[in-house]
Amino acid sequence: MTNVKSMDTPRETLRKSILNAFTNTLMKLQSQHTTLSDMYVRVQEDDEPQFVIYDDADNVLLSLPLDGWNEWKISEGVDDNMTPFVALLEETVNIPEIYGLFDSFDYDAPFSLLLVDENMDIIAEILTIDHENIVLGDDFWEKMDKELDEFYERLMSDVPRK
Repeated sequence: MTNVKSMDTPRETLRKSILNAFTNTLMKLQSQHTTLSDMYVRVQEDDEPQFVIYDDADNVLLSLPLDGWNEWKISEGVDDNMTPFVALLEETVNIPEIYGLFDSFDYDAPFSLLLVDENMDIIAEILTIDHENIVLGDDFWEKMDKELDEFYERLMSDVPRK
């Protein structure tokens, strides 16, 4: 009988790298009783890609090799478009254990996790935590507009038109 070791897909390898980075950073922040209002992340694509996490003063909190980045880009057909990576980050931070870590360290509300480029320009907002306000995603208004249009059509369907 042969022992078959399961191989992670490039996506799973990359996701584990990101989970590790967030877990290490958030545990460090908790132990140091650090308070942040924002956290920035970026992929530094050098010879060996790095996942870099910054605090709200642009200080590096953690920089780890991003295992699986190049393989993931090839398997997903990703070039410079960061949309698939944004989706992967959003999925990762919404895992209950990771979200719980984000929600449990000291932060000044609202707290935002932002994906940035090499110039620290914001590419995407990955996570916002604010227990005093409801934060609505951009697609909320599109859905609301569509629902209101459908409601209006049903409401007016009995009214004769001239």
